[in-house]
Amino acid sequence: MKIDCFYYFCTQIHRNNFLKTYNNTKMAKNIYLILLYPIMAAVIIQYFAGNFPFHFFEFPLNIILGAIWIYSVYMLLRKNNCTNNITRVLVSPETTAFSLFLFVCGTLVIGLFPQLSAIEAEQKEGILGQLGFYNFMSSWIFVSILFILLSHLAAITIRGFKSRKKKRWRFLLNHAGVWLALFGGFMGSSDIITARIPVFFDKENNEALTMEGKHFYLDYNLQLTGFDADYYQNGMPKSYVAEVKVSDRHSGNSSQISLEVNHPYEYKFGEDIYLVSYDTRSDKPQYCVLQIVRQPWKYVQLIGIIMTIAGAVGMFIGGPQKQTLKQ
Repeated sequence: MKIDCFYYFCTQIHRNNFLKTYNNTKMAKNIYLILLYPIMAAVIIQYFAGNFPFHFFEFPLNIILGAIWIYSVYMLLRKNNCTNNITRVLVSPETTAFSLFLFVCGTLVIGLFPQLSAIEAEQKEGILGQLGFYNFMSSWIFVSILFILLSHLAAITIRGFKSRKKKRWRFLLNHAGVWLALFGGFMGSSDIITARIPVFFDKENNEALTMEGKHFYLDYNLQLTGFDADYYQNGMPKSYVAEVKVSDRHSGNSSQISLEVNHPYEYKFGEDIYLVSYDTRSDKPQYCVLQIVRQPWKYVQLIGIIMTIAGAVGMFIGGPQKQTLKQ
């Protein structure tokens, strides 16, 4: 009788462990399928409609939508306490693995395929061109990957702050930093303006042309006042410097700036001026070409990167200390 009871007890334990493993495996498969749905939808939309329309989500709409997005994740975690299917997917380890896998695949596409401007990418033929591989950061596919990753990061970070257990501040700082850096890049994409403008000796100019081929008017005038170039023996340019006068169109104040290649000048918050090329047809250059990059969210990304590094360093330093205390 004792042997039968012991056998029955062992059989039940084995059965329960098997059912638990089976249920976990089944749940993992379901999570992967759920996460595949938005990716598949993004592929279809990308194929038929083209790249994601970032220009519709310019400030302040991106701020409003971002706040609604984060609040929705918070309310899901608050009401369902990770028992609902949606919240289970948001905080599951399978989502971590799958979203990171998708993000790595996306970065590989960006690294392996030449990334062109929107106009140049539209001219690419074939299935890869239609799927946005040549301007992948603006594709629906990459946007959906970022949406999954950011929603997951937001969920586990919010859950970490809400936890009644001792808060792992280094872990939270690291994850919140990653989220902030990616969020700044994602939501700030609609506010980024990259334009080029020719600057002449004999006249001021404020009319630039964006990478999408649209006219963009600066709120200041630019005029070339000096140019100096240094050449190699074969006649190729070694380095060149442009002296440019910047005149504010509203106040009338002007200032003199010096520009070198790869040494941008920050004219105002989130707006940099680059020297990219000059008149190579003349012995004495008559103009140079400047690139204006307006990226107001770059400091948000910088704060996120600093938080990520600080959290990672904290975890690296805190880990061995914790082990030492246990010993």
